[in-house]
Amino acid sequence: MKRGKEIGARGVVVHTGAAVDESNVAQAWKQIHEGVMPILNNLNDDDPWLLLEPTAGQGQSLVKKLDDLTKYMDALEWHPKVGVCLDTCHVFAAGHDIKKPGGMKETMDLLVQVVGLERIQLIHANDSMDICGNLKDRHQNIGKGEIGSKPFIELLAHPAVANAPLILETPGAEPEHGSEVAMLKKMRDK
Repeated sequence: MKRGKEIGARGVVVHTGAAVDESNVAQAWKQIHEGVMPILNNLNDDDPWLLLEPTAGQGQSLVKKLDDLTKYMDALEWHPKVGVCLDTCHVFAAGHDIKKPGGMKETMDLLVQVVGLERIQLIHANDSMDICGNLKDRHQNIGKGEIGSKPFIELLAHPAVANAPLILETPGAEPEHGSEVAMLKKMRDK
């Protein structure tokens, strides 16, 4: 968090992590509380947000579905400097069908219901190489994977992303990313 403040970051993204096995889940929540709360309680209003990024749901992930963010927020006492970074590949891999018509809106509505509109602070925008629910975190260029491009129209129209920056996490370099940014801008401006 200190380094984030030094570089002027709005937020510092952390994956939500995992327990060693089923028997250690309660201990994991306790460790998160004891390890992170002292950091959060020393933050000032102008310090970066701590942004929780749910994983693709593999293994003993503590946040397998968006509903699980409630447990994480409880462990962090719903601290006002804790927000969410939604990764579109992760949420799809975890089983939220953002590909079906209305699926992205449904998923974003759920996220707002779980954490609140103001806590959605960042979007990692990417497609997926794998089908919905396969628990694999393999990013693909937007429109070239299993999610496709249409769900991103729903995403960009959702009020939850009005003030949340989008960051591409897709394969390739400038040419590919430039065309993806142009495509997203066109979708946003529809």
